[in-house]
Amino acid sequence: MLSPPVRGLLWMLAQTTSMCAMMVAVRHLSFNDFSGPQLVFFRGIMGLLVLLPWFLHTVRYEPLILAPREWKLVMWRSLISVVGILCWFLALTGMSVSDVTAVQFTHPLFVVIGAALILRENVGIRRWSAVIIGFVGALVIIRPGYVPFNPLILGILVSAMSNASVQLITKHVALNISGAVLIFYLNLALVPVALILAIPNWIWPSGGQFGWILAVGAFGTLGHIFLARGMKVADASLLGPVDFMRLPIASAFGWFLFNEYSDAETWIGAGIIFFAVLVITRREAQRKHI
Repeated sequence: MLSPPVRGLLWMLAQTTSMCAMMVAVRHLSFNDFSGPQLVFFRGIMGLLVLLPWFLHTVRYEPLILAPREWKLVMWRSLISVVGILCWFLALTGMSVSDVTAVQFTHPLFVVIGAALILRENVGIRRWSAVIIGFVGALVIIRPGYVPFNPLILGILVSAMSNASVQLITKHVALNISGAVLIFYLNLALVPVALILAIPNWIWPSGGQFGWILAVGAFGTLGHIFLARGMKVADASLLGPVDFMRLPIASAFGWFLFNEYSDAETWIGAGIIFFAVLVITRREAQRKHI
């Protein structure tokens, strides 16, 4: 039988592949003039259908009514998640899968900043230095002043900040609230907001597009399930670096399906960010054992 660390790594690799497959499906549908909000709506609806059996099983043992403080945190978590997903999908409608993936790697840097500014966590010189190095890597990818600025990059950065905020909030609510309830409230906010934004540019999908729409919801939801499984059997400091496998996987998908090529700056910048996040992750692991 495989050891827990190996099983955790395999679950994380499955999560990484699933999220790349979801991004590819979003990118493909965007070529058919589907807007970002409509794709987010599909993501929410399909995700609910995939999770429905698990959700119905879980809520029999855990009520959906939350305490006032928990309710406030969960709703903030859900609304921030909606903003992050909308910005992420919007970026995928106008940027290559590999570029979106590379810039999104900055999200652990925003976690450190949020922990220091919001949670008043003591962040030492090593982690601050790693944050600065990581953003240098982001600048290498973006290349301001050397290539025309793409406003959609701001969407990816907002998405990364949203993911970081969600991660910080989850630290406070995950001990008392199950994943099923958190996902329920996320979709409760996601589906109606995305639908309202999607209506002005709504396009009815054709029969051949329903498979891609199902892929958006299914792979996105499976990614969350695989991540949860991996975190149960292995330490986050071990699994975190595996997330950077998204770049070669996303680049391979983009090249094979859309004829998209990743330039050298994208790989160099992503490598710098990877080094910075690795320093942060190792430092976090050391602090836990002190």
